Amino acid sequence: MDDLQFRRTIYADPKSQDEALLAALQADPTKKQFAQELNQLDDKIAQALNIPVPDDLSDKLILRQTLASHQVQKRKKRFHLALAASVAITAGLLVNFTLFSSAHSNLGDYALAHVYHEQGDFSNSDTARVDLTSLNKKMAAFNGNFTSSVGQLLSADYCRFDGMKSLHLVFQGKTSPVTVFVVPKNDQLSFSDSFSDNKLVGQSAAFDKANVIVVGDKNEPLSTWQEKLGNNISWSI
Repeated sequence: MDDLQFRRTIYADPKSQDEALLAALQADPTKKQFAQELNQLDDKIAQALNIPVPDDLSDKLILRQTLASHQVQKRKKRFHLALAASVAITAGLLVNFTLFSSAHSNLGDYALAHVYHEQGDFSNSDTARVDLTSLNKKMAAFNGNFTSSVGQLLSADYCRFDGMKSLHLVFQGKTSPVTVFVVPKNDQLSFSDSFSDNKLVGQSAAFDKANVIVVGDKNEPLSTWQEKLGNNISWSI
């Protein structure tokens, strides 16, 4: 067996029992030593690859797969929640735009829409009260001042009236809350001194600094409310 054939055979199978290979090993000590070294290397490789498999390997693999699947489901759930939140926000903005947009061309229509939008937020039996000092702190933003109380004030806060910063007051009425808006004057909404629908009635009064709008149910004497407001609000120059 020549050297080339010897190397091909020994590399292919160091433990080969081929007769020609065995004869070559017996005839040449160098080849025999080379074969021994190659066999030792082959044994070391076999030992290195002979790693015992842990008893709980299958359980660990199943657990890892389960955790990975759970993470995928969580990401999908977060995406669906984010999508639902986006839809809800968009719907809310659309409702607000529909209720409080330039579709309302006058003070009366806008005031009615505003009251209906917040109708469930106030009750005639609410016990909260706003004192005169707190009220006048907010009225100062409109250069106005209440000289005395005109009724039991349940709430006083700023609001957006057709995009304008306005004052939203809620008083205790005869049978249901009475809403008063103090709205800066502008040309976007036409003035309407009286307005109504099948449930609510309203009146507007124009002052130098602002329009004062009163909205209540049909049991409320709105003229009396407007008279009290006119007599108790002073406007700075």
